[in-house]
Amino acid sequence: HGGIVFWVDTTGQHGLVCALVDQSTGIQWYNNDTNTITNAVRDGLGAGMYNTERIIASQSTGSYAAQLCANYQGGGYGDWYLPSKYELNLLYAQRRALVGGGFAKVFYWSSTESVAKSAWGHDFSDGYDSYDGGKFLKGWVRAVRAF
Repeated sequence: HGGIVFWVDTTGQHGLVCALVDQSTGIQWYNNDTNTITNAVRDGLGAGMYNTERIIASQSTGSYAAQLCANYQGGGYGDWYLPSKYELNLLYAQRRALVGGGFAKVFYWSSTESVAKSAWGHDFSDGYDSYDGGKFLKGWVRAVRAF
């Protein structure tokens, strides 16, 4: 599936995969210095793709977390996205079981926006969700995709 499977549904037919490596070791959540509301507020399974599309529609092209994930072509797939808060939490829960996953003990961005100036992320050093991540801060990024 182009990466490391970290979640599978009860049918065993569908799940989530993370990229083999981080797409960034420090990048902003947004593309500019305005605190535009992107409406990327969904959370849960599959929400990351929706959020990534909303962020890119709002922020246009550039170098920022969601765009990096959307541009990623790992494993020959082009449907990667920035995970939702829930999807990122699932990834964190499986981080030790993901052989070769190489997760750093740092703050990773999710695609879930909290308010105009902030978005959710997850601190892989202590396990806490955080919405105080100002969109201008540099966070790490790991793309995911569904199968």
